[in-house]
Amino acid sequence: MAAEILTIKIGLVESVTFADGTTLESAIRKKPVEQVRIHELGAEGNDVGLKAHHGGPDKALFFMADQTFEKLTTLIGKDFDWQGTAIYGENFIVSELNETNVCVGDRYQIGEVIVEVSQPRKPCERLSKNSECEATQSLVRETGLSGWYVRVIQGGICKKGDKIDRLQRPYPDLNILHLNQLLAQKPSIKIKSDLERALACEVLAEAFKRSLRNQLSRI
Repeated sequence: MAAEILTIKIGLVESVTFADGTTLESAIRKKPVEQVRIHELGAEGNDVGLKAHHGGPDKALFFMADQTFEKLTTLIGKDFDWQGTAIYGENFIVSELNETNVCVGDRYQIGEVIVEVSQPRKPCERLSKNSECEATQSLVRETGLSGWYVRVIQGGICKKGDKIDRLQRPYPDLNILHLNQLLAQKPSIKIKSDLERALACEVLAEAFKRSLRNQLSRI
């Protein structure tokens, strides 16, 4: 079966009170829409909180597999539905693609839009807060069930139900799960060459490279 967009979600920054009583400015609770106009920095009607860590051209949009959503939700003992309001800050829930078969540098056409995979998502504490489970952040790190960010190569309209067509795959060895595992493992000489190979990838986002360099420096 061809990969397709199952849901699209957008949202603006608002004051959110989480189950633990914390109130923060956040755009994590994005709402489903039927279609969206995409531009270089993301989607019309969409924003991010914590702009020092989220957003920008390399993190324009966040994709998550339906399988990943379901697996992670089961691991934390919840019954969230990916068709509803975003739990993990997702802009797109997609079928057929996941952390094992999506690679950095992949380009995909979705409707009028072309995107390029830039990096895995590094989980922050707001994932734990919004999912009402303290362990969510660490579970994402440990399992690699992270989803992935894209940069926008060509803007335009994309719609729920649009097919996702891969246009190129320049780095077939750098799938999202592999990159997550490079950060999750204890630094050792056995991953040194893999870290160096990932750092040589021209299209891997600089923010993620900084984390890889930190790993490499600890070997």
